[in-house]
Parts: sequence; structure tokens; C-alpha cells
Amino acid sequence: VTLHDVLSHHRLTNELLPTSVVCWLVRQILEGLKYAHSGARDRRGKLLHIVHRDVSPQNMLVSMDGDVKLVAFGIAKSALRVGQTQSGVLNGKFYYMSPEQATGETLDHRTDIFSLGIVLYELLTGELLYKDDDDITLLSKVRRADILPPSQIRPEIPPRLEQIVMKALARDRASRYPSAQHMQ
Repeated sequence: VTLHDVLSHHRLTNELLPTSVVCWLVRQILEGLKYAHSGARDRRGKLLHIVHRDVSPQNMLVSMDGDVKLVAFGIAKSALRVGQTQSGVLNGKFYYMSPEQATGETLDHRTDIFSLGIVLYELLTGELLYKDDDDITLLSKVRRADILPPSQIRPEIPPRLEQIVMKALARDRASRYPSAQHMQ
């Protein structure tokens, strides 16, 4: 099932996933991002530096055996890829975009870290980070990245875990984790 399915089920039953399960799931996704960002190579051995650009619960699969996979690399970008994304076109789901993605800036791996930070936030709180359905209002909120600490929704979140979430969700990408491995 997708992680979106898991979140939907838990929202319907008004249950939160245990913090230990949330951390384990996110660590598995970080392992996949670590490979995409700094391990994937072409046939000649050259690093691809893949940026997923659509990290969201809909693109995370959880098997009955506990395997966790990041899928749907259809809009991913590689440093070696020929061609550019059309100017002014936003690729990805608005709810899970980084501020730089929502403003059409050049992206690097830290956009995926921000998006995973949103997923982590939602897994911990059981709530969407942004609650607007109107695309204009939503994009404005995404660009500002003015984020309420998750402990204000779920006070029992450990302070160190909240620091991890908020660092991943830093508005300025230079203030985020420098790599998936560092966040892991």
C-alpha cells in the first residue's frame, strides 16, 4: 500500500502511528534518497545526482513484509539529463513542494529533504502541514514556509525529533540537512 493509504486509514480511525514506526519509515525513505542523490550511477559509473522532485506519501510504498520503497521517479531530474524543465512549469504536488520548488528556482537534493520533512510532520501529527485547497493560497503558504512546530499539535513529540523535523523544513535550503545521510 502507499504511505498515503496508511495515513488515510489512521486519520479515519483517529489514531497516530507510534513515533518509533514513523522514524523507521522515514529512515527507510532516507536510505532511498541517499542512493538517488549520491549513489546512483550511469553505465559508465558517473554519479547521476538524481533529485526526485515529488517526494510524497503517494509515492512511498509499504509492503506487508515491511519493505519501504520510494517510487515514481517520472519527474526526477538528474545532473546528467539532457534538456530542461519548461520555464514556469511546476512539477510535483503543491502540498509537498519546497519553497524553492514553488518559486521555480533551480533545485538540488535539499528539495527532497524538505518534502520528506513534510511527510515526517504529517506522520507525527496526523495532520496536513498545509490545509488550503485553493492553489494560489496553498502556493503562497508553501513559498513562505511559515511552519508551526509539530509539538503544538502533538505535545508528546520528543524535542530532539521536533528539531529534526524543523531543520528539514527550514525555509532556507542552506539551513537544512546537507544530505539524506545527515538527516538519517
